[in-house]
Amino acid sequence: MKNKILPLLALLLPAILVSRELPDCVKTENSALVFPGGRSAQDRFLAKLDSLVSTGQGNVNIWHIGGSHVQAAYFPNRIMNDLDSIAPRGDRGFLFPRRLCKTNSDKSYRISYTGTWEAPMMTLNSKLEKPRYGITGFGARTSDSSASVSFNVSPDSVSLWSFSRLRVLGYGSSERAWPYVVSGTDTLRHSYDSLTASYLFSLPSRADSVTVGFEIPSGETFTLTGIQPISGRPGVNYYTSGVNGAKLTTWLDKCPDLERDLRLVNPDLAILALGINDSACTAKDFKPGRFKDNSRRLIEMIHRVNPDCAIIFITNNDSYRYVRRGMTYNENAPAVRKAMMELAGEYGAGVWDLYGLMGGAHSVQRWKNLGLVKPDRLHFTDEGYTLLGDLFFEALMEDRNSAR
Repeated sequence: MKNKILPLLALLLPAILVSRELPDCVKTENSALVFPGGRSAQDRFLAKLDSLVSTGQGNVNIWHIGGSHVQAAYFPNRIMNDLDSIAPRGDRGFLFPRRLCKTNSDKSYRISYTGTWEAPMMTLNSKLEKPRYGITGFGARTSDSSASVSFNVSPDSVSLWSFSRLRVLGYGSSERAWPYVVSGTDTLRHSYDSLTASYLFSLPSRADSVTVGFEIPSGETFTLTGIQPISGRPGVNYYTSGVNGAKLTTWLDKCPDLERDLRLVNPDLAILALGINDSACTAKDFKPGRFKDNSRRLIEMIHRVNPDCAIIFITNNDSYRYVRRGMTYNENAPAVRKAMMELAGEYGAGVWDLYGLMGGAHSVQRWKNLGLVKPDRLHFTDEGYTLLGDLFFEALMEDRNSAR
């Protein structure tokens, strides 16, 4: 019965979302996905999503990469939750104990740690030696044999993300340093996956929470770069990679394991929400050609992993940027949008025009007055991110229906 209801619900959902009362700051005439140079990859993605919705079988993999808008998690998590309304829920994505890095965490799951760690942010200067970052953009090193990381993917006691296997991303200073997993009363040893340089664990039964411990002999270290709970269920797997302040070059040049880890995702759709930090400069200093070259590097990496992956760019929001004495208006959003439109034409990608949806130049003040943007006029409030998630999902569903 569920498989018969889901396709009907998928058709009705955009109308339901449109019929609700939206704040007058939302320019709905600019909310649709546009494809300046063809949409064959998008149509392949939608066909795969349609198959999942109609049969309840298979997986659709989505990767959403960006900076603070993604790290905050409210925006991508809202899209992920909206997708639950039309398709089965798959894997939770990659986890990391971000408090180790003294930065904001994803509040949709609980994660804690014990022991002594070094965890420099890849976007901040640090005297500490930085890890070999991968798809999470985070890393933490420990020499403490009592160190551990515990997490619960279903903190509200509703078992939505239970998993049967676990993958630990990271590396030891030698083969003598490695992770183990405690699940209930069982202590589990890993099998090493040499292709992905990761540690795999099979649980004796499905679980929502486990503890990862570390075997670390004296003089050795282990560096953790991510944890991946694997459900083994059909559904939409929604993966996010977001780090405050990250630029294209941050991901491309400071994450040597990004492409290798991306093969674990094998994305059918990549949502590229990068550009706000790349353009946080004067109009004179922003170089659209360089931005496009760096974007091409990322897209070509994605297509090496999956040549059929669809791409959707999200343009910059209208915003201010940090300067030495506070904030000043960021006038580069139109140039970033133009570059993204040109790239979309080149690669047959889509564009979701957040800048136009907000109302263009200086519209951010209106969004701030309505409580949807924070006082810095750069980041959205929780309510603002939730609205953006709904609007993006609505655009995706409208595109799906129009492509039928």
